[in-house]
Amino acid sequence: MKFFCSVTPAGRSKYFLISLLFFWINQSSAQSRYPKDYLLFPIMPGQVNYLSGNMGELRPNHFHAGLDIKTQGREGLSVYASADGYVSRIKISWGGYGNALYITHPNGLVTVYGHLKSFNKAIGAFVRSQQYAQKTFEIELLPDSTLLRVKRGDVVGLSGNTGGSGGPHLHYEVRDLQENVLNPEYFGFKEIKDKVSPVIDRIALVALNSEARVRGEFGRTELVPVKAGTNEYTVNQPVSVWGKVGLEMLTSDLSSGTSNRNGISGIEVKLDGQVVFAHRLETFSFDVSRSINVHVNYAQYLRSKNRFQRCYVADGNELNTYKTDRNRGAFVIRDEAVHKAEVTVYDAYQNETRLRFSVKGVPPTAPATVVQAGSSSAPFRFDVQENTLVLKRTPAQQGNQPALLYVKGRPVPAGMAYQRGKDAVYLWDIRRGLPDSVSLAQTTPATSFNLRAVVPAGRRFLYEEDSLNILFDERSLFDTLYLQTDREGSKYRIGRADVPLREAISVRLRPNIPEGSRPKTAVYMVSGGRLSYAGGMWVGSEIEFRTKEFGTYTLAYDNDPPFAKLEVNTPSRVVCRISDNLSGIGRIDAWLNGQWLLMQYDYKTNLIWSDPLDPKQPLKGDFVLEVTDKAGNIKKLEVRL
Repeated sequence: MKFFCSVTPAGRSKYFLISLLFFWINQSSAQSRYPKDYLLFPIMPGQVNYLSGNMGELRPNHFHAGLDIKTQGREGLSVYASADGYVSRIKISWGGYGNALYITHPNGLVTVYGHLKSFNKAIGAFVRSQQYAQKTFEIELLPDSTLLRVKRGDVVGLSGNTGGSGGPHLHYEVRDLQENVLNPEYFGFKEIKDKVSPVIDRIALVALNSEARVRGEFGRTELVPVKAGTNEYTVNQPVSVWGKVGLEMLTSDLSSGTSNRNGISGIEVKLDGQVVFAHRLETFSFDVSRSINVHVNYAQYLRSKNRFQRCYVADGNELNTYKTDRNRGAFVIRDEAVHKAEVTVYDAYQNETRLRFSVKGVPPTAPATVVQAGSSSAPFRFDVQENTLVLKRTPAQQGNQPALLYVKGRPVPAGMAYQRGKDAVYLWDIRRGLPDSVSLAQTTPATSFNLRAVVPAGRRFLYEEDSLNILFDERSLFDTLYLQTDREGSKYRIGRADVPLREAISVRLRPNIPEGSRPKTAVYMVSGGRLSYAGGMWVGSEIEFRTKEFGTYTLAYDNDPPFAKLEVNTPSRVVCRISDNLSGIGRIDAWLNGQWLLMQYDYKTNLIWSDPLDPKQPLKGDFVLEVTDKAGNIKKLEVRL
């Protein structure tokens, strides 16, 4: 076990004793939390197994909560109970974990088995009886502790590909009594072998405020480290920086016998020999899993699909997996010396990879006194990065004429920060005031912004304008938001898509929609020219919906019923293909001779198939299928079997 502590020379002996005490406490806690040989590996126990995903791997809006165990590329492998206990929860859903089983064990641990193809006979009979009793495919059950007892090594089901799985595998989790997920790799499973160290693909240095610079500019610079030996990387030349600068890492783990790239377990960063940042993802609560969106550079992920992990603690990040110095992991360089950085990346098996590089303090220089001539009416382009408004324009004339930012109607000068190519760059700390426009001089045309309001994190805030209201509650935001909104016809731009939300906001739109069209008109998110259903409830002439994503939204009318077609018709099996072209499938119901018939559903293949309460009875007679979309349109299929 690694222990991280930042130590100053004056307090070295004091902190050594504290560190040793915490080490003993952590060791004791780990031994009770991760009892070795208590859990049986759930797939082919005693044989070598391989992972396609590990605990803590970076996924959309969440950390992966367990292991994805390979099942030889097929379904139907036996899944074994890891220890004695009872089935405490069963959840069947179209997406997510699909067919999922939860087993509670006498020591308080809970093991989770997801994407199952089927359950064993006793569990399957119980689930099917409850689905028929409640007349629903999707169901969540909490059996009594005496109802479905299991022994270590019992086959509880077969591996599958149900729910949101991208291919056949078993999703396996271990949780404690507080529903915190624990890393299964720490339980000493001998079935997983790993002697391969993580890889470091790229790093980035980013200026964290308007006074900071990386290579003389405000912004973000990516670097590609080069191999310097076995599990060693370096950046050959020192990187010039100034002020408060953050380090980001694009890194992943490899394991023996597979080419999959998985998540790392931890990072440790030293600057001039002192630990300034350390992160170890050994356990976490689902309540804070969305903090992944501030643990990584979320905006960069949306642009490149690469998840750079921040090696500093961003504002609003509530994960408790970090140990940092007083600068929360950021490099603060305000001298002209060379500073040595060392980063260690490791996995759950303590395979390590190390990166060494240097940063050199270079203070910002005054911009050139003569810039390229151009039109004085050239507009400004702008962007918001954290608390900084970045303004760029083609230089209009000689000299360093400041930009005039209008804050509550009052012009405030902002000097040019530097010149980049043909662009003059101006920087403004928005905490000094929220500007509504900018011009080069009071006599030149102004460029207007769509910065509407400063929304504080941690409390309720209602933003109102003519066509929409946005209600933020105490948990909606990670950090202070500089809200941007626009409307173009029926499209509403609400915030910036590259700013993550912690929890949902409530949005109320006031569109001009005829009353008769409202019941089948809903809100859709616009992304890449495609519409995805966001829902909404009409209250008079207004429609209200909740969302966890900023972006562009519009309203669309869905009056088309879903598609349904009979594909297979035998005495033992009925299969239908279903789909919907806009709002999506909302509900599926089937009847045989007037009796409700359970239909299993795989949204990935658009297939549903019969699962009768008594499989010995032939499927003959009048079959009726009703498929309802989320707008309430119904497709009815009637067939004589």
